[in-house]
Amino acid sequence: MKRIILAGMLLIMFFSVYLPASAEIPQGSLMFSPEDTKEIRQRKMEYNKAYSILFSTIASSAAYAPENGIEMAYLHGHGWDFTPHRITDGKTTVHFITAKGCTAAGRPMYVISFRGSAEKKDWAADFVTGQVVYGGNTLEETERIAGTRPGGTKDREMVKVTAKKAGTTTLPKVHKGFNSYADLSLRMLLDSVSYEFLQQYRGEKDARLLLTGHSLGGAVATIVGQRLIDFGFDPDRIQVITFGAPAVGNKAFKQIYGNRLDLIRVTNTQDPVPLVLQAVLRNYKQFGEEVRFRIPKTFNNMNHFLHLYLDSGLKNYYSAVDNAVAEGIMQDWPDMRYSAKGRPVIVLHVEGNGTVKKDGGASDIETSMELLERFMLNEYKALFPNYVIVRDPADPYEAIRKYKAKYLLQLKFHADTNQHNNNWFLTVEQTLSDKNGNLLSSGSAAKRTSPLAGNILAAMEVSEVQKSELLQQMPWLKDDMMKYQEKPAEKDR
Repeated sequence: MKRIILAGMLLIMFFSVYLPASAEIPQGSLMFSPEDTKEIRQRKMEYNKAYSILFSTIASSAAYAPENGIEMAYLHGHGWDFTPHRITDGKTTVHFITAKGCTAAGRPMYVISFRGSAEKKDWAADFVTGQVVYGGNTLEETERIAGTRPGGTKDREMVKVTAKKAGTTTLPKVHKGFNSYADLSLRMLLDSVSYEFLQQYRGEKDARLLLTGHSLGGAVATIVGQRLIDFGFDPDRIQVITFGAPAVGNKAFKQIYGNRLDLIRVTNTQDPVPLVLQAVLRNYKQFGEEVRFRIPKTFNNMNHFLHLYLDSGLKNYYSAVDNAVAEGIMQDWPDMRYSAKGRPVIVLHVEGNGTVKKDGGASDIETSMELLERFMLNEYKALFPNYVIVRDPADPYEAIRKYKAKYLLQLKFHADTNQHNNNWFLTVEQTLSDKNGNLLSSGSAAKRTSPLAGNILAAMEVSEVQKSELLQQMPWLKDDMMKYQEKPAEKDR
């Protein structure tokens, strides 16, 4: 019976699966070695950047729906337990989520993801055009300098001295609305007696901090990152990754503070928001490294939606994986794995090859299906400690006999298109049998999607629902997930 997924997130959260660290969002990235050549080190850095961007996109998306979003369930399944936070002061309300994880090398990783514009008052903050003076080494000083706390005349004189040393007579200034959100966030993160997230991070000398967000959330992450450096946090342990974020400050702010922050600004070719403030007011300047995704026009030229960044991030990530595999510095998910002695072998039989049932033009969907099938199949690979992949026209029962498998899982991925609009259905059919051909379960899960709705989110949903079915038939899987946290081996160089 086909299940059209319109809700059901409680089911997904209940059966959320802890996957091995080698799944699509592993807890870490490629490690460096003293023996790495300059070229190998560069390739690893390129892969790590693509990995960090994809992870940050999912974390940024999770901040919009922290209570019941598929992104939170997905991250939870990969070992990241994010906690939502909300703080209000007058008309300003800030939403963000926090989590602590660990890299592949065992290095602690702290993450703060700020929500973007989701309410009318958020958009109002986006379009406040006023600026406030930036400076200070404590939260009180920054608020006095910005004029949000009484006093500040003497403090602003010190800002003038700093600006002069940097070769400018203009005071560094930042967007008033973005600064209000950043200050409110910092008040909770630094001044709350009961909140010790940043204090814990600061106390772990080998830990790193990732700040991320989309749109308004990205602007807040940028200012928070700069403020933390002012407050004495090590800039070498802080990274900021933003998506479609507008500029936060003037030319003097960029000149004085731009180079010290490890900032990656992800933009796309159809998103005007990152350029709107400097285009309209001309007193805003972007800084940091720009990573620009090429996105085709969809319904209009206003392609600011985070889901477009998410799908492009997956494509960018797979490109980096393929390059790293070609260079011999990592291995992609294998088609055969034995990592748990004593556990059964599962033959995964993949039928077809990303079938697209056309009802009109579907070239873009065919391209998307190649990525999504790869994503979903890797999720299945991550689920089982021992598996063998066979594809049509190979006989799956011959593989069962050859590899002494106990189960056969038949999978079929396909898309049903609609000639009248960009909506289409992503469907995963799965049939689980024992080695003798006895049927254990059978069903399909489908999700309506489109470029603006987020294709990767649809893939996450159908994958989670189908995996929950497998857990009911093979409950031992959930017990194994935390035990067998193995990653495809990195080749020695």
